[in-house]
Amino acid sequence: MKRGSLTDLKRVPFWSRVLGWLSIFGWLIFVIAATVFNYAKPERNTILTEIFGISVRDYWHLTLGDLFVILLIIGLFVSLVSFVLNYVLFRQHKQHLWINIMILIMSCLGGLSLYFFGF
Repeated sequence: MKRGSLTDLKRVPFWSRVLGWLSIFGWLIFVIAATVFNYAKPERNTILTEIFGISVRDYWHLTLGDLFVILLIIGLFVSLVSFVLNYVLFRQHKQHLWINIMILIMSCLGGLSLYFFGF
């Protein structure tokens, strides 16, 4: 049997698959939030905007900013559920720690702090 075959995938426990799908879903939410962040953040004033007198938005777009916060909170919730599930399932072995879940938690918290405490 070759490594990574379909029979190997069928032997993966159900909860490990759930952890994998929750991780993928959490990162998908984070990528969408990062895209919304790009359009919601205040625009930067550059030399070209000064020369040509282009007006620059120096405030958060309210609707997109709210969507950004909601997406980050959903991503944080999904990653916290994944982290708790990972801890409960693998606490005896302490060998199966998903680092990407912790990175996602820190990224969501960083995005929320960026929105609420300054840009």
